[in-house]
Amino acid sequence: MKTPTPLILLSLVAAITSSPATRAEEPEYKKMPWHLVDLWWKWDASSAVPFERYDIDVSLSSDVADDVRLYVAPIGLGHLNDTPFYGGIQTRSDGNSQADPKLREIGRGLLMSMWGERRLEAIRPAQGGLFQSSGHEGDFVSIRRPYPWTAGKYTYSLIKMDTERRNDQDYTWVAALLYSHQRDENIFIGALRFPGKTLELKNSIASFVEIYGPRRPVEEIPELVVTFGNLRLNHLPVPLISCDAIYPQGVPDYAEARNENGTITIQVGKPIENRTQRQVRLIEQQKPSDTGQ
Repeated sequence: MKTPTPLILLSLVAAITSSPATRAEEPEYKKMPWHLVDLWWKWDASSAVPFERYDIDVSLSSDVADDVRLYVAPIGLGHLNDTPFYGGIQTRSDGNSQADPKLREIGRGLLMSMWGERRLEAIRPAQGGLFQSSGHEGDFVSIRRPYPWTAGKYTYSLIKMDTERRNDQDYTWVAALLYSHQRDENIFIGALRFPGKTLELKNSIASFVEIYGPRRPVEEIPELVVTFGNLRLNHLPVPLISCDAIYPQGVPDYAEARNENGTITIQVGKPIENRTQRQVRLIEQQKPSDTGQ
């Protein structure tokens, strides 16, 4: 089975839908979804250790209307061994259950998806949660859970669970959770089964902010500040080498990312005029030679 490349995955991470007519004065943009900004975090590969857990903080400054399809992905693309995955929070999520295979919307929700798999045996939904198994974005399985998230601070976490051996193949279950700092509660999203007994998180991982669903006027992109930061691997700070902000061509320039003491702050919903740089280095680790040592 051919695994989609990171570029393909980041262009397919939400359902592409038909685009109704929009205002004549708007520029011609790409089809939805629109990645307003992608962040790429990179850390020292020599610090690789067997994966136990990964955590990243995400904050939203303002509430977002229910009819706006906003996807904030603390993990926009990562790899455990060679298996790609992503996860985050959405205003309009969907899924199905074994009791009711019809796909249905669940409103605000949390999710994690893994590519290269279609078998339902690789999915453990949370109690009351939903799932997907589909091929419309490349073969993938996904866990979904309704959750009425609001403005505030959260921590998105992946945690290694149990292992199993099936048909001479080793697998490891990985759980996705969201911790709400304001409510002091952990939400179990579900778990997915990754190939391998020992897992390693690859040293490059993305985060993104996306508008998806039916085409809307760009003026309706919500105005808020999204922050990502405090990356931890196995409870320890990730030794970052760099973080780049990438602003894709062909989508509205309605996001601006800045480094504020190691936390990346993204202003969403305000137009950026005459952007000239599509890739901006926000964090760069100083080498000893750079400091005169």
